[in-house]
Order: sequence, then C-alpha cells, then structure tokens
Amino acid sequence: MARPVPADLEDALAASPAARERFWSMPAERKDAWVRWVERARLPRSRRRRIGETVRRLTGTGPVAPVGHETVAAAPLPRSDAGAWLLGLVLLAGLAAFLVWFAVHRHDGNSNSTAVVVTAKATVPHVAGIRYQSALFQLKEAKLASRLVRRAATKPRGIVIGQKPKAGVTVPQGTPVALVVSNGPPGVKMPDLVGLAAADAVKALQARKLAPTLRQVASQEAPGTVVSQTPRPGARAKPGTKVVLQVAKGAAAVAAPDVTGRSESQAAAALQQAGLSARVVPVPSARPKGIVVAQSPPAGQKVAKGGTVRLNVSSGTASGVTTSTATSSTATSSTATSTGRQTTTAPSGNDYSGVRVRTAVQRIAQGRQKVIVQYVASSKPAGVVVSSSTAGSRERLQVSAGPSPKPATSVPDVSGEDSATAQQDLEAAGFTAIEVQWPVSDSVADGTVVYETPVGQAPAGSAVVLYIGTVSGG
Repeated sequence: MARPVPADLEDALAASPAARERFWSMPAERKDAWVRWVERARLPRSRRRRIGETVRRLTGTGPVAPVGHETVAAAPLPRSDAGAWLLGLVLLAGLAAFLVWFAVHRHDGNSNSTAVVVTAKATVPHVAGIRYQSALFQLKEAKLASRLVRRAATKPRGIVIGQKPKAGVTVPQGTPVALVVSNGPPGVKMPDLVGLAAADAVKALQARKLAPTLRQVASQEAPGTVVSQTPRPGARAKPGTKVVLQVAKGAAAVAAPDVTGRSESQAAAALQQAGLSARVVPVPSARPKGIVVAQSPPAGQKVAKGGTVRLNVSSGTASGVTTSTATSSTATSSTATSTGRQTTTAPSGNDYSGVRVRTAVQRIAQGRQKVIVQYVASSKPAGVVVSSSTAGSRERLQVSAGPSPKPATSVPDVSGEDSATAQQDLEAAGFTAIEVQWPVSDSVADGTVVYETPVGQAPAGSAVVLYIGTVSGG
C-alpha cells in the first residue's frame, strides 16, 4: 500500500507544478522512498530542509525512464546521512579518548612537547559595584571561578570595588576572576564626646583603642566637661591615634584670708590681693565703726578664685547691756553698785578651758560655729583646751601640746579631699584627725573636707580638726 503524502510536502509540491507533475508520475515505490526520506528528519528545521531539497531535485532535468506509454525523469534520492552521523560519533569518541590520555600522562617523562586542547569559552560579567555574594552567583552562572581580595575603601563593607579580568573579556571557562571587595572605610569611627564627663569620654576612646589626651581650658561649662575634641566626631582614625579632649576646668580655689578685726579698707585690700572680692554688710556692734566683726566664708576655707566674701562691718550703733540699781532693799542685781551707779558689761562666750579638744569642737559645732585651733606649750595634758575666746563667727581654742611639744611640722592641705583620703594624708604626715559633720547645700562638697584647722604648722602627733560637708536641710 502506498504511503500517504504529508500535507507539508504536498503544499511544497503544489507551489512547483513541474515538481508535482514529476512526483506523481513516478512509480509508487519511488514516491514512497521520497516520503520516507522526508519523514526521517528528526527536527522541524531538518524536515523543512528535506522538503525543499525534494522540490528542487524534482524540478530539475535528468534521464528519462520509460514506464508504459509515459516517460518519467529519474530523480535520484539524496544519499543517507547515517554514515555521516556514524563518522561524527567515531571522531568524538577519539577526541574523548585523547583528552583522557592527555590528562593522565601529560606530566610523564621529561618531554618538552605541549598539546593544545580546545576548551569552551566564557565572557566575564560586570560585577563591580554589587555585593560580593551576588558577584559569586554571576561568576558561577558564567562557569568562572573567583578569588577574593579585601581592601579598605570608602564603599560599604562587602561591595565589589574592582575585578580582574575586566568585564566583557572572553576567557576559558573555569578561569578565576579576582574580586576586590571593600572592607569598609579604614580606621575607627570617632565618637561624639562633646558634653560628656571627661572620665566617660576617656573610657569610650580606650574601648576603641584610641589614646585620649586631656587639656584643661577655661569654659562656662561645668568643670570636667568635654567642650571640644580633635579629630572631629565621625572622622576615621587608626587604632592608637591620639585624641585631644578640651575639658572645662573649674576656677582656681584660694583660701580665704582672716580679715576679722581689720578695718573695712584693709579687709577689702587683703581679699583683693588673694583674688577675691568683698561684699560689705553694716551690722550693729559694740566694736568701733568700720571694723570687720565677722566674715563668710570663714578664714582658711577654700573659695573659688574671683569669688565673694561677705564682711560684717560694725556700724558702731550697738551698746552693752545696761542695768540700774533699785532703791528698794528687796531689789538686788549682780550688775548694780551700792551707790546706784549704772554699769555696762560685754557678753562673753562659753569657757571650754579644761575640756578635751574633741569634746569642745563637737559642742561648738552644735551651735553652728567652727573653731580655730592653736597648739601651745602648757603644763596641762596634751589635747586639753587651755583657753577659749570668740574670734568673729568662730571660737578660738588654745590647746595644750604638753609641757615639751614635739617639733612643729607642716600640716597637709586636705581641703576638697574625701574623708578617707584626708585621714590617710594626715596620718602619713604624723597627725591624727577629728572629724565634724558640717551641713552644706552644694552636693559637690558632700563627703569632702570643707574646712580644716590648724593650718600651716603644728606639733607632730597633734590632732587636726576636719569639717566634712554633709548635704542636709540643717
């Protein structure tokens, strides 16, 4: 039975009347041979090519073979390509065998001959400017290897900043592409330290392996506050870089001089020489007019340089207590005379003679007074008050150093130190300490020495009175 003619072959023959006429004039077995040849094509493209070849061959002229009363041109079929396929497979197998042999024996012997092997090529993709992981994916897709090179750069960490070979270059597959990847900006990012306490700023710099250097400068900021820094915040610096911190310093402290008993002008001059100013307040007093009867802060207490000391200056308007005699025999008074004359007596303070200095100091502190201690040679036991008197707003105590006082030595200035440190410094210098809790309003002075006495020199082994600031409502 004759094979049916495919529709695509029939359409191609209809477009060429000469080919169609010649095809249909051939014997059935010949037509079947042409149909089989067309249908053996495996791909659509090959089938179209064979149909075109059929039409071209059938359109051409050739020898005529008689069939009955008709003559038919013999159109030979194209040669089968099975042999070509077989030859190709044999060549591919030979090439594969050669490659295997070359891979195994290329290092054998000392032969200097080289073999050229044709390998597949790949085009290097453009990966600069993208993240490292994305670049690896693109190289893998292109069948290329990679080699990582890290380098400090302004680009964010992990971004590819360069590649070699460059994009667009054709290289054998498997060729490594060097990727230069940003390791982030070089050095350490400088923190913003302005406004921090100097101690906190130093800790922050040391944690980043930077070297802090403090420089005190005059400033309106609170003492110990960082007011500027170099390098500036946000800059990058290598570990070990010196960072200069400008720190606000407090005003220098000076000890208030003792100006009680002096005239107003003399007291003001003494304060000005010490770097302080005076605020004069007239007060009634039995002292002569113009004499300083009290001062605040008291003598010896530390005051910020440029600070003000209040001076209570006598206005000369106060008098003593006046008593008069009574004519009645039942009226008696210790301040009246038998002749009926008026007498005036000045008030006197408490007498602490014979009291231990520690006890006297504590009693006086209860009346919100400080003391001035002065050690003197005396037959009384050491540490006993020999005499006491009022000196302005303070009580002056002369304390026995014993009949044979030890040589005088310098008393350490411990003003502003905390209680424990002050005691250690005094003990190291050969003194003992008497502590008195003293109310203060400034929390900065809480727990520190706000006043000490005696100052200057005192016999070795004697006691130094320390007034320790305590924030309280009293």
